[in-house]
Amino acid sequence: MSESAQHIQLVNLIIDEVASMVGETNQCFIMSDVADDYALPPLMEEGYRPDVYYQYQNCLIIGEAKTSDDVARMHSKSQYESYLKKCSLFTGKAVFLVAVPWTEHATIYNTLRRIQRKYPGAYEVRIIDGIGGAI
Repeated sequence: MSESAQHIQLVNLIIDEVASMVGETNQCFIMSDVADDYALPPLMEEGYRPDVYYQYQNCLIIGEAKTSDDVARMHSKSQYESYLKKCSLFTGKAVFLVAVPWTEHATIYNTLRRIQRKYPGAYEVRIIDGIGGAI
């Protein structure tokens, strides 16, 4: 499946964020299903593969990029649920990053808050506001 230019830009925003979080020494542990220079992320228990994945020592970071067309789809909501569940069960520091066009910030914020109620835990959720609407 070909990825849209906007989706690839959003994934690259996540990769940049993860790289800044983990430092230069640990960037080799970043995985991505879009960027060619990275290993493929593992499948989650429910069968979903995140766009970006990092797990080293006691740190887990899962990243998902969504275009305006995908943010509120049922498939996307199932992915968010899978990734938040994984974060809630992780022992250590867990972060879920989602990159969306800035126009979708409120939608993704509300969606993730509803799902987080099902999966409480000490993990962090960060929204990366990316590029504008459709390209």
